Amino acid sequence: MRKFLTSVPSLASDYSGACSVLFALPSLNLLYSPGGCSSAVIECDEIRDLRQTLFFSSKLGEMEAVMGAEDEFLYHAERLWAQNKQAEFIAVIGTPVPALTGVDIGAIADRLSSRTGLTALALPTEGFETYYSGVYYTLLTLGKRFLERREKKNNQVNIVGYTPLSLGKETHLAELMDELEQFGLEINGSPVGKIDIETFKKMSSAALNLVVSHEGLGLAQYMQKEYSIPYVMSVPVGLWGMQRLFQVLAEIVDIPMDYTNKQRYAPKGTAQPEQRAVVIGEPLFASCIASCLHNDFGLDYVETTSLMKMDRRMKKVYQEEALSGVHLFEGEEALAQWIDRIQPDIIVGDPLYQRLLGESGTQYVPIPHVGLSGPIYASAHYEFIGRRGYDYLASFIGG
Repeated sequence: MRKFLTSVPSLASDYSGACSVLFALPSLNLLYSPGGCSSAVIECDEIRDLRQTLFFSSKLGEMEAVMGAEDEFLYHAERLWAQNKQAEFIAVIGTPVPALTGVDIGAIADRLSSRTGLTALALPTEGFETYYSGVYYTLLTLGKRFLERREKKNNQVNIVGYTPLSLGKETHLAELMDELEQFGLEINGSPVGKIDIETFKKMSSAALNLVVSHEGLGLAQYMQKEYSIPYVMSVPVGLWGMQRLFQVLAEIVDIPMDYTNKQRYAPKGTAQPEQRAVVIGEPLFASCIASCLHNDFGLDYVETTSLMKMDRRMKKVYQEEALSGVHLFEGEEALAQWIDRIQPDIIVGDPLYQRLLGESGTQYVPIPHVGLSGPIYASAHYEFIGRRGYDYLASFIGG
């Protein structure tokens, strides 16, 4: 019973993660659902306007949900395709209903593909895992199905693993995008705006994958194995994060070496050895914030944690060195007790986590985690990338 959540909500579901990835792509997205599952995506998890996509949900009745409604689902899916032929592929997305009733999402996708002539992907999400799993599996499925071998170009990079669920609105990446463009680099599959399948295919020509969430690692590992593209796991939080990114880029892609010496990103490193900090959030993001606190603000003691359940399909992800220091908790009670033992002076995390602290004099630095709190705080003023991120953190911590 201790793993039940009473103070904070659960993370967004795996099928919400799948929908978040597909938002930027020209796909006809079909949720196999009794209808209520789509409300969680539209109202709670996705902060962008789903009317900009071809997103549809079935409306299964009780008997259909129990007995299966493959033929009826296919009939309506074909009609939707006939009305939306701009779609370049179809995605059939699972929910708890097919998982519990034994409906074969893969077979439905195969039949739909043969009837329409389009590629139809089966995404057997079940609603029992977090969005991390849905993003991981969807990106990997897309990569295996669509990527093609292309000639390498040393001025191209991919940003892999971005969704608003982990990193908020696209505008938070503006400073990173600006800097990459100043390098003279071309970003394949930009997280800002829509991309078509041809653009997605070109991602295999990049010199580097910049992985900005741990759920993006599956695709990066696949591309390293199949296309020899190295990857680095990094969200360039604060001055140190951006400076470190310059150094990594200079070693791999074609940019001037002196770009790594840009003084406006020189870490401050003002020592604050007495301060103890805890960062709560998506594992890679939390780890990168912790590095910023240590290198930009001189904090000697910074611990990172995530309230999540490890997904067996992502086993290799958790073995990455970038995540090695992150403490994972499945229950909020265990997380609260752990924080209480540390007695931090500073906590960085979604505002909802303040519910776990009770009356406390701890300095709380709010950085919303959309995958946890949805649209509640998504429009709040906060930053984390580069100079803007440093200035935001400094307004709470000092630097």
